[in-house]
Amino acid sequence: MGIFFVFLVPIAIGFAFILLIARYSPNVPRVAALRSGEKADERPEITADEFQDLIEDLLKSLGLETVFSSAGTGGVVDVTARDPRPLTGGRILLHASPVLGGQIDAAEVLSFADGVRGDMGCLKGIYIALAGFTEEAHAGIRSCSAPIDLVDGPRLLDLVRDHLPDRVTLLEGYRGFNRTGPKHARGDTEASAK
Repeated sequence: MGIFFVFLVPIAIGFAFILLIARYSPNVPRVAALRSGEKADERPEITADEFQDLIEDLLKSLGLETVFSSAGTGGVVDVTARDPRPLTGGRILLHASPVLGGQIDAAEVLSFADGVRGDMGCLKGIYIALAGFTEEAHAGIRSCSAPIDLVDGPRLLDLVRDHLPDRVTLLEGYRGFNRTGPKHARGDTEASAK
C-alpha cells in the first residue's frame, strides 16, 4: 500500500500544478493588437457558402477541373483539382480557410505540405487563408521540398481581380481582403496560380 501512495503523490502534485497554471495564466491573444490610431474593421466576414462559391468559381476561371471538394467547419474548403494541360498539368491540392481568428502558423502549413508531398502525382498545393500567415510559416515553406503556394486575403483579392473582376467590389466589402496590417511578403503565388 505504501508503494501505491508513493506513485500517486507525484501525479497528484503534477495535476495540481497544471490546474494552478491553467487557472492563473493569462490568455495570450492570437490576433495582432491594433496600432495607435488604427480602428477595428467593422465590415462583416464572408459567409461559408460565399467563400466556397468564390473558390470554385476561381478554380474554373483558372482552367482547373474540380475532382473532389469538401466543406468543413467554419467554411474551410478542401479541393482536389486537376490541371488538364497535357505536359504541365497534374493534380493540385487546395486548402482554403475564411477564418479570421489568427494567422496560420508554420505547424499547420508544414502539416499541409506533408500531405502534398505524400500524395503521389500531386503537382503542388495551394493554402489559402484570409487571416494570413506568420513569418515562420513563410520561412518553413521556403525550406520545404513540396511546392506550396501561400495565398492570403489580399493576394486572393488580386487573383479575383485578374480572373473574376465582377466579384471585386463585393469582396472589398468583407473583412480579410484588405492590405492593412503587417506588410505582406510577396512570393510567386500569382505567377504560379495563373
